[in-house]
Amino acid sequence: MVTRYLIILPFCLFIALFIGLLNIQIPSQFNIADLFLPTENLDLLLIQNYSLPRIAMAILSGGILGFASLLLQQVMANPLASDSTLGINSGAQFALFLATIFVPDWLDNGANLIAICGAALSLVLVLTLAMRKTMSPLIIILAGLVVNLYFGSFSALMMLFYPEESRGLAQWGAGSLVQESWYDTISLISYAIPAFIIIAMLIRPLSILSLNDANANSLGVPVGKLRIISVLISAFLIAIVVSKVGMLGFVGLAAATIIRQMNVRTLKAQLSGAFIIGALLLSITDLCLQLLAHFKNINLPTGAVTSVLGTPLLLWLMFRALPQSGRLQETGSAKFYQFRPHFTLVILASLLLAIFISLFVGQGNQGWYMLHFDSREYPILALRTPRILTALSVGMLLAIAGVILQRLTQNPMASPELLGVSSGASMGILAVIFLFSAQSNQWFWIAGIVGAIIALFILAAINQRNGMLPEKVLLTGISLSALFDTLQRIAIASGDPRANQLIAWTSGSTQYIQTDFALFFMVISLLLLASSLIFSRWLDILLLQAPMAQALGLNLKQTRWTLIIFAAILTALATLLIGPLSFIGLLVPQIATFLGVKKARHQLLLSACLGALIMVLADWLGRQMIFPYEVPAGLVATLIGGTYFLTMIRKV
Repeated sequence: MVTRYLIILPFCLFIALFIGLLNIQIPSQFNIADLFLPTENLDLLLIQNYSLPRIAMAILSGGILGFASLLLQQVMANPLASDSTLGINSGAQFALFLATIFVPDWLDNGANLIAICGAALSLVLVLTLAMRKTMSPLIIILAGLVVNLYFGSFSALMMLFYPEESRGLAQWGAGSLVQESWYDTISLISYAIPAFIIIAMLIRPLSILSLNDANANSLGVPVGKLRIISVLISAFLIAIVVSKVGMLGFVGLAAATIIRQMNVRTLKAQLSGAFIIGALLLSITDLCLQLLAHFKNINLPTGAVTSVLGTPLLLWLMFRALPQSGRLQETGSAKFYQFRPHFTLVILASLLLAIFISLFVGQGNQGWYMLHFDSREYPILALRTPRILTALSVGMLLAIAGVILQRLTQNPMASPELLGVSSGASMGILAVIFLFSAQSNQWFWIAGIVGAIIALFILAAINQRNGMLPEKVLLTGISLSALFDTLQRIAIASGDPRANQLIAWTSGSTQYIQTDFALFFMVISLLLLASSLIFSRWLDILLLQAPMAQALGLNLKQTRWTLIIFAAILTALATLLIGPLSFIGLLVPQIATFLGVKKARHQLLLSACLGALIMVLADWLGRQMIFPYEVPAGLVATLIGGTYFLTMIRKV
């Protein structure tokens, strides 16, 4: 009875909103029945070719995403698997971005194929990252975040260099259901039906997958092949939706979760229910947004709104799935070097060489050249010096924060950006740009600090009762990061020219920092590096199990609080300096571990040097790659770090 009401009530709400919207749009001399008759009235034609296809597209898109997400959860035995968490939609969007900007002719006949290729690439990357780590829910989420960050960096790079071409893409990418005919709707139906038929033919063996693999194999089910086929079909369905309407965050996850909470027994009924609930969720959301646009003249992209609504759902689900997720431990089969003192000397020498090259070597109108100690060249050195100091500071801060988080969580995929503090700082700056139209850096700093403090307060409030368990802290940070990403997409999709300022700041450029400010921050960074060494003993003990750590006199709750707040301060300062950066704090501690560093003190010092080295090189490469244009250091570092991470993940 409760299950029926959970479907009947949203259905009645959908009908009420649908009729209400049509009554507003239909001229007074006509009625709803006239919509289904041939007409020459312009108002009726607009409803027939704009409003009705949009509602039909919402129903189809939501239903397909719900169906695909539940299928993924069934075959992967993972309650968090969906189009959003596995990065499938971001891969499809990235492929369509590339094609739209560089080979637009391909879109005429192959948009769906391009989206499918991007979705497949993203899915392969996520599964590659997670499959050797037991495919646990937590690891799936972290792997999906890594892939999303990677593709997001490429998309941000394209938005910087192709702002005009990307403007429409940004709005579409935020999940726009606006239609101009029935063509896309009919096309989506024609692509989805064969996929549904294949799943219907496989429904019995798919139902058996709810058993463990051994039992399923004993009943004659080819588990491996069935999983591959099902995952590919799910990715195909998600990709064709993305190719038509862009990214619709968390709709599939919400629909699959709701139907599972209803305790529906058969897989056939679950898939059907997920389709119906997904269709109702998305169509009701879109109808409400259409009414909002009509009465308040506020136009919001549907996909971004569903992401905002779905973020608390993701957080709740991850907290529930955590007891079965386990920690991501380093495997004994991983190959590491035995640490040698000369590694430190090599890295220090490399850092000094990188500083020298960044300071004295570059390109000009006549090609490559090297500066000399000449008074005529002092202005150029004066421009480059603050950039190098900024890169050094940021690299050190993020590397130290990464070491602390990875040792605290015993999770080599933990990273400073997962704390959500950098997202809080970014949200503060987003607010000051769009609400107050501020242009001064001092207002950016104030807003960023306030945003970081609010994010830290939310982090603490949510995790106070659980004793600041590191895994749950990271999950909270992931949700905050997802929320900021959604708000940023809404801001960019609005078409407001101030969005370009936001994109430029989030790309991580070092070119706006003054020398005095850079020197001050360099001193602060060195002091924080020295302060981090105080925690070396704690970080060494934390590698032991919790009972052993407590037996050695460590107050776990107080230690976690102290280390998380310290890492948050490091992350916030780096973010405020040049914007949010990805992969530095994730990558550098892993390189140090790969080199055989065991003790926390040595890892902190070596990682600080490595982080500084990578950021200095990233800044220099960003200035030289496509001279005279410049790629921000943050994007270069993300691309370098992400490429290395995706290449080396099996060794970690």
